[in-house]
Amino acid sequence: MLLVGVVFVAAALSGAYAQFAKPEYAIKYRKSVMFLIAQHFGRMGAMVKEKIPYNQEVFAKNAMLVETLSRLPWEASMLPGTDTGDTTLKSSAFMQQAEFKEVAQTFETQATKLVSIAQSGDFIGIKGQFGQVGKSCKACHTQFRTK
Repeated sequence: MLLVGVVFVAAALSGAYAQFAKPEYAIKYRKSVMFLIAQHFGRMGAMVKEKIPYNQEVFAKNAMLVETLSRLPWEASMLPGTDTGDTTLKSSAFMQQAEFKEVAQTFETQATKLVSIAQSGDFIGIKGQFGQVGKSCKACHTQFRTK
């Protein structure tokens, strides 16, 4: 069983390495995904803060996009050389991979919960879960992002 796990991990990592020919491509990919997350999260934030009218359909679509995007940047985060250059990823992410993966998973989980609540239309619940997603973002940025 252990051998199967090792083979699976090796195959997954080789796929990630093959996807990015150079570390800077992985960094650009990761930064692009994070930019898109920020754009869609900002649109929802404007509704949560009542700066623009709440629209359940628009909010739910943005929540679904954030959920999808939340799963993308991590394989580009742990490749050798992606902690240097034009990046804000701290080298500590490599030294604390279990913790890094845990905060990434928390973000994914909170984003998934936001989709469920967004589809219900419960604006009070949406506000609370939006805050939880924001906290999960901040937790990762505080621990593993420079600036």
